[in-house]
Order: sequence, then structure tokens, then C-alpha cells
Amino acid sequence: MKETPEDKSLEDRLGASKFSGEGFLGSDHRPVDEIVADDRRTLARLGLPQERLLAALRGVFDQARAELGGDVAVRPGVTAVAHESMGRIPSPFRGDGVFEKGEVVVSAASGESFILTSLGLALIEKHSFFQGRGARYRIDPARAAALLGLP
Repeated sequence: MKETPEDKSLEDRLGASKFSGEGFLGSDHRPVDEIVADDRRTLARLGLPQERLLAALRGVFDQARAELGGDVAVRPGVTAVAHESMGRIPSPFRGDGVFEKGEVVVSAASGESFILTSLGLALIEKHSFFQGRGARYRIDPARAAALLGLP
């Protein structure tokens, strides 16, 4: 399928920039629609609706932020901690607005972890975009579901 000017513009905004640092694609060279389709297939294979995973992620995010930097037990062997950061970051998708910086790190005793941000959660909610492989803020649906104890 031929890439449209809109597709090219979005992919440019998803790349590294002064706002997003390394960007939203990481080392993933697939088009955005392929990344989204692959993550949707993963959720379908898990039998896990995106809305359920998003609600669990949001719950952890909100709970950790409410603790103001203290560890939150997510489940046995899994904790979350919020790290505040000044500033805001614009969404790479036009019209989505800007989001507070700051992150919540979800870690397992096994060493596995992922990072939640308000922008990352919005990208999932509005665009089913979990970000590209290798991106610092990618939330791999299967890994996140496993760490959160979802089926």
C-alpha cells in the first residue's frame, strides 16, 4: 500500500524530536498501522479486550501517582512507583493535545518492567498504539498483561 502524505507526516512526528527524545517508534521500522494491527492480534490471542488492559494500566498509574513516589504493591512480586517530571509533551497525533510528563515504572521481582505515562495511556485509548518495539515507553500488551496478572 502506498504511503500517503498524512502517513508520512505522522511517522515524522512519531520519530525522535526535541519533544519526544527517542520518539515513539524505537527500533521498529514497520508502518504505524502494522504495529497497531500486531498489538491487536496479541490482545485477541490473549482473549483480553484492550479496554480491560487499559483500565488495569490506568489503575496502576493512578494508584502509584497518588502515593507520591512511594512503592505500590500491584500484586505479589510486582510494584509500581511514580517519578514526577516538570513540563508537558504534545501527542504525535494531531488534535490530541499535550500531556503531563512524569512516569510510573512497573517492575517485577524477575527484573521485567515497563513504563506508563499519561501520553502513553492516551495513545492506547485513542489510537490502539502501544508504541514501537524498542521505544522506551512501549507497553507490550502481552508482557503488561502478564505482569498485571491478567489472563
